[in-house]
Amino acid sequence: MKYIASVCPRCGKASAARASAKTHQCPYCGAAYSVDSSTILLVGTAREVREAVVRHNSEK
Repeated sequence: MKYIASVCPRCGKASAARASAKTHQCPYCGAAYSVDSSTILLVGTAREVREAVVRHNSEK
């Protein structure tokens, strides 16, 4: 199964979602947003996406 690391347009934090998802709710600020209109950091395995999310969120 493929996952994506997307960036919330409201708070700028990254989180993981299934690649087939159309919408996603940010676990940090609660904003619901369209995955298609968000910044996608990575598409890959669960492990790859988790690492990308941690790396992005630790830079902020």
